[in-house]
Amino acid sequence: MTGSSPNPMLRAWAEGRPLFGIWLTMPNVLGAEFAAREGPDYVCVDNQHGLIDFSDTVPMLIGITAGGSIPVVRVTWNQPAPIMAALDAGAFGVIVPMVNSAEEAERAVGACRFPPKGMRSYGPVRAKYPMGTTDPEGLNEVACIVMVETVGGIAHVEDIVSVPGVDAVYIGPSDLALAVGQKPGPRPYDDLAEPVGKIQAACRRHGVALGIHSLSGEAAAHWAEAGFDMITVGSDAGMFAGAVRSYLETARQGLARRPAGEEGGAPGK
Repeated sequence: MTGSSPNPMLRAWAEGRPLFGIWLTMPNVLGAEFAAREGPDYVCVDNQHGLIDFSDTVPMLIGITAGGSIPVVRVTWNQPAPIMAALDAGAFGVIVPMVNSAEEAERAVGACRFPPKGMRSYGPVRAKYPMGTTDPEGLNEVACIVMVETVGGIAHVEDIVSVPGVDAVYIGPSDLALAVGQKPGPRPYDDLAEPVGKIQAACRRHGVALGIHSLSGEAAAHWAEAGFDMITVGSDAGMFAGAVRSYLETARQGLARRPAGEEGGAPGK
């Protein structure tokens, strides 16, 4: 990573600036743009666990770019086709799930870079516009973000972050919890301190950025204080449901303040 990178994600990490983001799981183009316009550094379209297929991903990336945020995609799996497709569509970074070894990390990096640095096929159909270039060297400036969230990933994290071209590690606390024999919980910073600490230490030793998924502002604030570089503060589905719940709870408080003896309902004839 260099401070001169045309990719604002890579540039921020090189300069030591953390990034805060929003996670999208619902196929909604306007929702993607609206989320981006609220000021997150990045917005991630989740093709793995989200309900979003590729035909929805492309216009959502357009909306995120229009809204002023860095467009990121979590791909379905560590395979060349979805990684290359996301990058050709204009993602500035890809999050690759369940990377368990140096070999798997090399596979992810290879799909992100053109020869001789990798095996990415040249065809930046849309990427040339948001990236501002058709030069393969410039198009190589995408963030390869691998997820360490399994028993194998934890055991081999030192090897994974040693792979040239791995720009960041992203932790999925739910899968990480399952990997160490726990159930996903609301306070992963308490329950997963040991494996998270191991991953963080390895990233720091090798100059690799460290990201993590959060479901609340409280958890995100904890990770920011702990020195993480890429912090997702919540997902669209959770935020939407939480807002609906909060609005209803607030509205129904009016019933408790209604003067005694005042009945609701339509007046009788």
